[in-house]
Amino acid sequence: MNGDLMLATACDVAEKIGARAVVSFVEPAPVLAKVPDIPIIRVQELQLDVLKDLTMHDILEVSERHMLDAAVHLYLRRNLETGLVVGVFPYAVILYDIEEGKNFINLKDFSDIVPREVLHAALSLALEIAVEGREGRAIGTAFIIGDPEEIFRHSHQAILNPYQGQPGTLRDLKNRDNWESVKEFAQLDGVFVIDKTGEVRAAGRYLDVTGRGISLPGGLGGRHRATASITHEIPVIGITVSESGGMVRIFRDGQCKISIRSDIRLRSDG
Repeated sequence: MNGDLMLATACDVAEKIGARAVVSFVEPAPVLAKVPDIPIIRVQELQLDVLKDLTMHDILEVSERHMLDAAVHLYLRRNLETGLVVGVFPYAVILYDIEEGKNFINLKDFSDIVPREVLHAALSLALEIAVEGREGRAIGTAFIIGDPEEIFRHSHQAILNPYQGQPGTLRDLKNRDNWESVKEFAQLDGVFVIDKTGEVRAAGRYLDVTGRGISLPGGLGGRHRATASITHEIPVIGITVSESGGMVRIFRDGQCKISIRSDIRLRSDG
């Protein structure tokens, strides 16, 4: 069954069941215009040709993992918390409940340290930084969220703090109008310090941590180790954007609790 026919089938199913979105893992086709009110989530940079050598059970397992990644993006970037999505692969069309993604990234697990709406805003911004980069190049950065005075005691300012003296309205991370300035300052060395109300208190700050007792997967560099370390030493949440690979990770208690792929492209093709 070719990609066009698989897409047509997925779009027909989505229209009939009132799906919130179609998640496309195949090349787009004009047939997508049949469902203009249903967003098409484009997933890129996946090597799905390897699926042809797997059993159907393994194919479905891999497909469900990809659908979970897409559901996480729908939850964070489109604020979709319920409903079904239709995923279309070269070898299968599957239905997926957005609740699976929402439950995977349950922000309530961190709410004793950071309010849900603040963490949601910081994660959504981190994903945009991972996807867009800056001036055509990938960038890495980190957000440390919690009691700013406690974070300041475990860090030092490496450059002039661009947020020093700025009014709170221009530092509020929950306001998307302020994201462009954060993206610009994300090119600087160091981390952002975010307080529990969602205000950016500093940028370009270096963490003064040892990294002792921290065990991370191979391939993660100094930014990830420093972020993990400060979450081990004080009750804060750390979010990192990896310059290589574009992964967004959430750290707590010295451990990486959640990893989110950024190579999910959300766009409406209808």
